[in-house]
Amino acid sequence: MIINNGANACGETHMAGPTRFAFGLVAALACISGGNSATGQQAMLEWPARLRADLARVAALEWRLREAAGNSCPAQISDAGLAIDDRRAYARRDWPLLQSAVGLSELPVVVGVATGGPAEQAGVRAGDELVSIGSDPVGAIVTRRGASALAADALLDEIGAVQAGSVVAVEIRRGGVLMTLPLKPVQHCAIRLVLFTDRGVEAHSDTRNVAISTGMLAFARTDDELALAAGHEFAHVINGDRRGGGIAKRRNMEDAADEHGLRLMGCAGYDQASGLTLFERLGANDWLGFLRAPTHRSWKDRIARLRVLPAAGPCPVAKG
Repeated sequence: MIINNGANACGETHMAGPTRFAFGLVAALACISGGNSATGQQAMLEWPARLRADLARVAALEWRLREAAGNSCPAQISDAGLAIDDRRAYARRDWPLLQSAVGLSELPVVVGVATGGPAEQAGVRAGDELVSIGSDPVGAIVTRRGASALAADALLDEIGAVQAGSVVAVEIRRGGVLMTLPLKPVQHCAIRLVLFTDRGVEAHSDTRNVAISTGMLAFARTDDELALAAGHEFAHVINGDRRGGGIAKRRNMEDAADEHGLRLMGCAGYDQASGLTLFERLGANDWLGFLRAPTHRSWKDRIARLRVLPAAGPCPVAKG
C-alpha cells in the first residue's frame, strides 16, 4: 500500500490514499540531498524501480511480523503473502513512465511474494499480472469496493475476506499467457504495513496500521534495523495504545512498545543486536535531542534497557 502524505518540504511527489497515524517512533531527519539537476533528473527516471523494490521489501517484513505476532493482534485476516502494485495509485501523468520503466499497465502487478507463503506455494511470481480473484475480474472487485486509487488494497482485502484454509482461484497473466492458480490463504495478524513516500526517517501507527516512510527504508542499513522500527509500531497496535494520559503514561507505553517490538522482530527471525544499531545511528544524528519526543527516553537509555532484557519467550507471540 502506498499513501499520500501531501506536500512536504522536500518537494517530493506523493501517491494516493490519506491515512492518519497517532504514534511515531522517530521524528523526521533532514531531507536526503537531492544533488545536482542532472542527478535529480536521473532519479526521476529511476524512482518506479526503486519504489517497487521498497514495496517488496516492506511486504516481506509485513509477512514475517504478522506471522511472529501470532494471535496477539486485535484482529486476524486471511493472508496470501502478496504485494501488489497498481497504476491507479499514481498520478496519471506518470503512467507512461511506469509502463516503460517497470511494465505497469492496466492490470495490477505482483511485486512481492513472501518466501514460503501461500502465493509462492501456489506458483505466483513477482511480475505476474493479476487478472481475477475467484470469479470476479480485478476491475470489478475494485469498483465493487469503491477503491479507485487504493485498488491494490482492495484486492488484498478481497483475499483477506476468503476463509483461511479455503482455496480461491487466482487468474494471472505471465508473459502474455493466462493461467489459473489455486491460492490457499492462512490466518495472520491483520496489521498492515504501509509505505508512504517521504524523505523523512519516520514510522507511525494508528489502531490498525503501521506506516514506514521511504526515507526510513533508505536510512535503514539492514532489514534488522527496519524490523526494529516496524516491530515497535506493531507493538503499539497490539497493545491498543492511545493518545493522552500524560507524559508518564505515554513513556510507559513507549517502553512497552520497545520491549514488545524487540521480541516481535526476534520471533520474526531478525537479529535484535543488529536492529539496535538503528537507535545508535539515530542518536548519533540527534546531538541536540530534536528527534526525541518527551514521551521517549533518550536513545542511549532505550538501547541500554533493551540490551539487558531477558531472552524472548515462545514464538509466535501469544496474546497476553
